[in-house]
Amino acid sequence: MHLLSAHYRSEFLATPQLVRFDYAEGKDACEPTLLIKGTALILKYIMRGVALQFVAARVRGDRLLYGLLIFDDATGPTLIWSIMERAEEQQALFRLAEGEICQVFLFNELAINVAWTTIPLNVSSSRLGSLAASAALGKIDHGAMGSAVEQVMLRARAGDAADPELLVVDMPTVTDWRIFKNTLITSQASASHLDQFDLDEGRQQEKLITWLTDNLMPSVSIDQPQVRKGKKLRELTDALLSYPLGTFIFESKALALLNRPTLPDRATLVKNILGHIHKAASQLKGAVRQIKAGAEIMDGAGKVWPVEMTHPIHGVILVPELGLLPEKFGAEIMLDFMEATGGYIHILDPSELLRIVQTTEELVRRSERQTITPMMAFDSRLIARAERCVEAASLNVEIITHFVDR
Repeated sequence: MHLLSAHYRSEFLATPQLVRFDYAEGKDACEPTLLIKGTALILKYIMRGVALQFVAARVRGDRLLYGLLIFDDATGPTLIWSIMERAEEQQALFRLAEGEICQVFLFNELAINVAWTTIPLNVSSSRLGSLAASAALGKIDHGAMGSAVEQVMLRARAGDAADPELLVVDMPTVTDWRIFKNTLITSQASASHLDQFDLDEGRQQEKLITWLTDNLMPSVSIDQPQVRKGKKLRELTDALLSYPLGTFIFESKALALLNRPTLPDRATLVKNILGHIHKAASQLKGAVRQIKAGAEIMDGAGKVWPVEMTHPIHGVILVPELGLLPEKFGAEIMLDFMEATGGYIHILDPSELLRIVQTTEELVRRSERQTITPMMAFDSRLIARAERCVEAASLNVEIITHFVDR
């Protein structure tokens, strides 16, 4: 398992998708190491052996962009990239250019290492060494690189082998990945086990809710809360959080890829997830009605928990990627949910939920005399996000918060 250095961990938690090379200590010596952070969908496409290309290109005069083209969709592959900033990255590229094997580690949205393999990159006879040697190092604003990245994509797809400032190399297909199983000991002293590539993909996505929200310290946190229906218990929703000023219920809608005989294109995934969202909104409305009717909410052991029901309830639909949704989506769902329940509805993916939790933690850290609890800050961020969704007439929004030190 690869443990991220402090500077990479900070970057991996702040960036939804990226790659980074490192020249890291291995079993016997330092070795070129490729670190890939992506969404669950992207990682599953990689695991299933879709075509990959390694790309390196000079941009902005003297900087080196490198990354992976992932052919998750024939009409528009995904490019995960970074600009070389550190000497360790440059050293790793030098070693690859000399023919060394590359160690590859996959990280999920929480920057948790979930898989590892070894991939031989056939770049020893390429121009990689000269590209790396002539590139400048140092921090750079990745957010300002949009047009440069688009140009690299166009050049890479065109496949001009004579371009002296571009390298595109086909990577061998690898399906022999070694899977890491991770365990979280929660604030309630329970264990939550996460296997990103378990065939029960829906259940694994549900567990991300606990992993992402455990630090918020809610009064009540129940994975798969139960209610009584006649003589039997049935699942109310996938997860529930509650504190004295509010309640949050979650429905997780995953897209199964690992069990499919052939991998779907993005258009198929879009169609699948839109159907799941409408079902989830209906399930959340039903759950709100039961909570407000005073139904006893139990955990898996049958213990009844007090759930706050007087404040507007937040319903959260967790999807694998917000990028699968149309830019303008969900205005009718939002209006219907508010009218039916008096509460808020949100559509988040793990990266967006992580971003909200990170903002929450920073708000608490900056609060005077620690008067704001994590759950209060989380509640306020979701309300602010709901207001932004109303303004945009869409549930598909991403909010990035910048803090200014005075």
